[in-house]
Amino acid sequence: MNRPTDYMDFDEVVVGRLVAGRHPGEPIRAADAGEATRRPARQGYSDGQIAVRLGFRRRSVIRIRARLDIPAALTPNDNQMTRAHDAPARPRAKG
Repeated sequence: MNRPTDYMDFDEVVVGRLVAGRHPGEPIRAADAGEATRRPARQGYSDGQIAVRLGFRRRSVIRIRARLDIPAALTPNDNQMTRAHDAPARPRAKG
């Protein structure tokens, strides 16, 4: 019988190696992949950058983020400081 995955039950050593770019020669667990995705996302890496760093496919990173409610990294032109300061100059959308 399959148990539901506990995403908080990750192996710190495996996650540390993944984030450092040292890929294990064996399949990794879902909890380890989730935490390894969460850390660079928290630092502002894009999905593509995370995928290259962890050795995953970009689509896999997107799925992991969606499953664990990890927010996407903001692009340099899409941060809160920019939005706060350029909002009055933006034309209003019609409708």
